[in-house]
Amino acid sequence: MKKDSFNNSTNKRKKINIILLIVAILFFLTNIFTLVFFLQKEKGLLKDTENKYSFLNPARNIFQNSDLIINVQPLRDEFNKIGEDPDVSIYFEYLPTGASIAINKEAEFFPASLTKVPAAMAVAKKIERGEWKWRNELVLMSADKDDRFGSLYKEETNSTHTIEDLVRRSLSESDNTAHFILLRNLEVSEVEDVYGHMGLKGYLDTDGKLSAKRYSVIFRSLYNSSYLTEENSQKLLSFLTQSEFNEFIQSVLPPDIPFAHKIGISDDNNVFLDSGIAYNKNRPYILTVMIKTGDGQKAKEIMKDISEKVYNYINNYIGSDD
Repeated sequence: MKKDSFNNSTNKRKKINIILLIVAILFFLTNIFTLVFFLQKEKGLLKDTENKYSFLNPARNIFQNSDLIINVQPLRDEFNKIGEDPDVSIYFEYLPTGASIAINKEAEFFPASLTKVPAAMAVAKKIERGEWKWRNELVLMSADKDDRFGSLYKEETNSTHTIEDLVRRSLSESDNTAHFILLRNLEVSEVEDVYGHMGLKGYLDTDGKLSAKRYSVIFRSLYNSSYLTEENSQKLLSFLTQSEFNEFIQSVLPPDIPFAHKIGISDDNNVFLDSGIAYNKNRPYILTVMIKTGDGQKAKEIMKDISEKVYNYINNYIGSDD
């Protein structure tokens, strides 16, 4: 009797365990079905929304309406007085909407070190084609050495340096020697391809001058990753946020706002230049300022004034429907 009782008890436990297992499986399958149904429904709703508003700017799904600034006329009015000086050129572009301001847009300046960005883009494109790798090394030759910007010229002749380090130095330190090493190893056609993409075909055959508006296309290309892959566009912009030169446009920006930019200074041509993207939260913008003057302090003051006006307007902007 005891044996029969034990067997009956064991069988009951087995049946209970089987029932519990079946219940657990059904519960699991129900949850999976519910999740799949919900995702399909959400996908359908998103698709319906996209179809319903297919003529509208997709940026509205990323930025709040209050951040989609269109009216920059008050800022343009503030620049009118500055625009009376033909030796100052300004280009501003609000990236979420494309609203822009161009002051003395036809004025052209010797670009100085601003050309290091297109050269770096040509290097990155060569890497994307599989002809180079970031870890490959190039040789420093005596003819490459230039002591005006950067410290690489102090290294021994015939020393080797990775392509990634050379690009970083040329962008963040504006190192001339690093730039010259890269240029020496690039084909002219590879640099021309970058300018051609920017709508500047034949630029290398001109006197080499650029306007603030035309140069800004380079940063727009990096921001949109239209020439390089996302990975390489991000890499170059990251190097540009590490720039050691913060006395121009960046001088009034809060330290928590990344500013991917390139400066250019030429004493021979009396130019002071700064161009880049200010990553103001949800309100990023491009600002390029080119100044021709022999007074460096004056150039700093003008850039500081322009940058302050732009930042304050964009940062404090309140739309009429807010």
